[in-house]
Amino acid sequence: MKRLRQLRLLGLLLSIVLAGFCVLISPQLVQAENMESNSYRIQFGNFNMGSGQRTGGGYTVSDTLGGTAVGPYGQYGSSGYFIGSGFQYVYQIDYFSFSISKLSVELGELFSGSFKTDSHTLTITTNGASGYNVYAFANHPLRLADGSATIPDTTCDGGTCDETTAQVWTDPNQAGFGFNVSGDDVAADFISSNYFRQFANNEAAESMQSIMGSNNVALNRSATVTYKASMPGNQGSGDYQTSVVFVAVPGY
Repeated sequence: MKRLRQLRLLGLLLSIVLAGFCVLISPQLVQAENMESNSYRIQFGNFNMGSGQRTGGGYTVSDTLGGTAVGPYGQYGSSGYFIGSGFQYVYQIDYFSFSISKLSVELGELFSGSFKTDSHTLTITTNGASGYNVYAFANHPLRLADGSATIPDTTCDGGTCDETTAQVWTDPNQAGFGFNVSGDDVAADFISSNYFRQFANNEAAESMQSIMGSNNVALNRSATVTYKASMPGNQGSGDYQTSVVFVAVPGY
């Protein structure tokens, strides 16, 4: 009788211990981690469930699983913002490069009724999922350093080309200054080497224009920019110059 009572007491004690254990592992409220310093605060930071690289015959794929609201938001050049949200966007930034074969373009001595040209090559590599764009503009038209004379931007043979649309320019008596682009991923209006545009004029608040671009990743994609000028018959001699700016934008 005494032994049976001890067993009952032991069983009651075991039940109490198990009940206590069950209370300890009952579901608890889980909160996302907040990360902060003196310069930033990330609230509800995301911890992905998996990531890495997968390789096979002729391909390499990187992946991130479990991201929240990933993807591109907005678009450069057509909206006031662009956000590349997600770990894959950060991962690909390392693969962007842009180079210009030479930084000084010399047209030499200009004469009325004849063309002078010079060129250089743009080369771009980007692993961005949304490709890239290269924009161009000039600070001002070709002019003398003292501002006393200017070579006008070309209007091409038919007087119809401008900073947005290239047209045929083969008549040197149609004086002016313009450019052509040939090679990979060039703007569609550069149909051949005879099609020229004006540079967008920053001094006149004209918007820079895309001259080269693609929606795909790019590996050593290159294009040749050819500058061409013809002197008006009554133009004064001197050193005419301007600065041309290229803006290369990767799409992530």
